[in-house]
Amino acid sequence: MTSTNNPLNKHAIKTHKDYLGDLIGGSLMIKESQIVAELLLKKPSQEEWLDAIVNRNILQKRSDASAKRNAATIKKRIEDLPDEYLEQVAFGSTELSTQLMFAATLINSTLLADFMRNVVLDAKRMFRESLDVGDWESYWEDRCRLFPDLANMSDASTYKISQVAFKAIADGGYIETTRNKKLQNVYLLPEVRQLLLSIDREDIIAAMELI
Repeated sequence: MTSTNNPLNKHAIKTHKDYLGDLIGGSLMIKESQIVAELLLKKPSQEEWLDAIVNRNILQKRSDASAKRNAATIKKRIEDLPDEYLEQVAFGSTELSTQLMFAATLINSTLLADFMRNVVLDAKRMFRESLDVGDWESYWEDRCRLFPDLANMSDASTYKISQVAFKAIADGGYIETTRNKKLQNVYLLPEVRQLLLSIDREDIIAAMELI
């Protein structure tokens, strides 16, 4: 595989945790992401953040733990992005919010971005109809050679990572469902391209366009 060339060097990933990001935290969570993005635009204090997430339960979760966990994952993915990006996530169309949250997830997890740039792109170039679990398993083994600490993760964690990865790819529209994993074409919206160019993330554009 060739996934270690541009992104790893450009963005100085040093550890397996940096490479993995918070992928295990969940998939795109579009509705929740729109709500969190709107909240972050208000620049809340920690107290205001907890009041919104826990006391007012703006994400409408059944437990405080679930609300805090989902909100924290989304926050990690988008809090360092420009306000213009957050505005588009919060108030844009569902398609726009979805593409922007998929991009934010790829920025957060270079592991997933490399999977898109290499494994998924190769599958499309070979005119395969679908992905399969073996694609991820062989990719994970390759990544474990690059970052040996990945191999020390529990079976439960590595399984969840694979499940979330395919769920994110499905939510992004690149596969029909997590069950059949049938490949689909996604056309990058001009607004998404422009926002990614403005933050110097041509590598994420490449991971999403797959051409």
